[in-house]
Amino acid sequence: MKNTIKEVWSLMSMLRECFPLFIAATIVTAFSQITTVGVAVTSVGISTSFFTNQDSSLTGLFALLFSLVLVNAISTLLDVWWSHEVAYRILHVFRVHIYKAIKRIAPLGLQGKRTGDVASAAMNDAETLEWFYAHTASTAICAVLNSAVFIIALCVLIGSVGLIMALPIVAMILIPLFLLDIQGRQGVHLRDALVELRVTGLDSIQGQRELRSLGMVAQQNSLVLQITKTVQHVKNRQTIRKAWESAFSAIATSFGSISILVILTGRVLDGTLDAKLLPVSIVLAGMSTMPALTLVGMLGRVGEIGACAHRIRLILQAKDPIPSVPDTNLPNYQNEKETLVAQNLEFSYESNKPVLQGINLSAKPELSLALVGKSGAGKTTLANLAMRFLDPTNGQVRFNGQNLRSLEPDTYRESLALVPQDCHIFAGTIRQNLELAKENSTDAEMWEALRAADIDELVTSLGGLDTRVGDRGTTLSGGERQRIGIARAFLRNPQVLILDEPLANIDPFLEVSIAEKIRKLRSDRTTIVIAHRLASIRIAEQIVLLDSGQIAAAGTHAELKNNDLYRNLLGNQIQ
Repeated sequence: MKNTIKEVWSLMSMLRECFPLFIAATIVTAFSQITTVGVAVTSVGISTSFFTNQDSSLTGLFALLFSLVLVNAISTLLDVWWSHEVAYRILHVFRVHIYKAIKRIAPLGLQGKRTGDVASAAMNDAETLEWFYAHTASTAICAVLNSAVFIIALCVLIGSVGLIMALPIVAMILIPLFLLDIQGRQGVHLRDALVELRVTGLDSIQGQRELRSLGMVAQQNSLVLQITKTVQHVKNRQTIRKAWESAFSAIATSFGSISILVILTGRVLDGTLDAKLLPVSIVLAGMSTMPALTLVGMLGRVGEIGACAHRIRLILQAKDPIPSVPDTNLPNYQNEKETLVAQNLEFSYESNKPVLQGINLSAKPELSLALVGKSGAGKTTLANLAMRFLDPTNGQVRFNGQNLRSLEPDTYRESLALVPQDCHIFAGTIRQNLELAKENSTDAEMWEALRAADIDELVTSLGGLDTRVGDRGTTLSGGERQRIGIARAFLRNPQVLILDEPLANIDPFLEVSIAEKIRKLRSDRTTIVIAHRLASIRIAEQIVLLDSGQIAAAGTHAELKNNDLYRNLLGNQIQ
């Protein structure tokens, strides 16, 4: 219960983003509820006056009725408009914060988080909060204020007996609050199940080729059906709980109204109450619970809203892998122009087991490096340090004589280009994918990059730069996606080039040609190659052999050919 309240309360702080509009929305919501009750009570008053005294003048009551209807129409319009304006403004801010958090912690800060979880927080969970900001926050305030107004009005008409209606109002609000623990658990289960359904459905769509080739379509469909049943089971339990809450609210309201009806009827019979007040009082008593009934309906989703808020908070408060504020007090080093240096480098993840230790190396335009080693040797960690996705535990990484800690991460990365072994191609056109490397690049520059990657003829045959490549580049083969990634690196023209097995997925007959062009690309820039294949290793002049996080050997291919560890890594690639 405390956790759910804490998560929901944290949402209230976001209202400061548009507090004046929220106050205005709350005021018109209050007027909408008051005038709705006022229209009903006035209508009953007119009918009662007409039947009890046909000679009485009803002009004033009709004027009041028309005024209330007009105010009700305007306030209802403004209520819907302004409350949703508040919600969408805050959701905009929420999404900006979420995407900033993802940008801040990506890519390594997202490790261990499923894509479905992150995507759900950024889209579905944030969208669910619209219900809270548009319907719950202002409704909660009005439930207290307007219920008090109606009960006071009832007491003015019939005396202290009107306080009876305070009992059902308090009771119907307390019931959902008492059930917050159950709500919280149901909300967490529902959001988890929906994310699982999203992830499994996405896997089923993207993995159709593998599922069909392995004969696993029926099993995957069964899994989707099982998760769907889980979602429906949780939703059914939610619905049953909400039904009991609504039923209790209806019973409480009926109990209060009937109690007042019995008491007032007795007063009318013994002549202590004007009979004309009976219908008006009964209508007012019944409708005095309307704000609370509205709130009860909203409170039925508080558990789910709290679960959404929790999932979003986990991303917003995720630990930053590196400080975002540069340390400007670090010294600069001379004679390291365009040189990437690792000095006394050590790194450990949270387990405190050293991944890298005692690393000293430098890469410069005239001396590129190939990092070679078995899986887990520390190659990728070293590359992540060079890209400043991580900061070293001890030692330092420098470029152009500046410690990377003294540089703003995004500014430094503008001078980088990465060619991973599995290039991600974004849904859209080839042009849009190339523009990621260099905005406002000309068609001539793009075609030059495509020619350098030996993919210009294919792009021409597909229809040119504006050819759509499908989700994740599914219309292209693995080798074609890789060459688009290499073309992006050519187009970016970076100072530092990091190649993670750049010839992976490349056809053997293109391997030599592209390797030669990559050698030309890196000839005047600092280059680090993570390699397992000899063709990739030979792109660099210097080879660094890593073993258990340490430099086991360094030299050229010819110098390392007789090294046992090096020979074991390359196997029959060494003739």
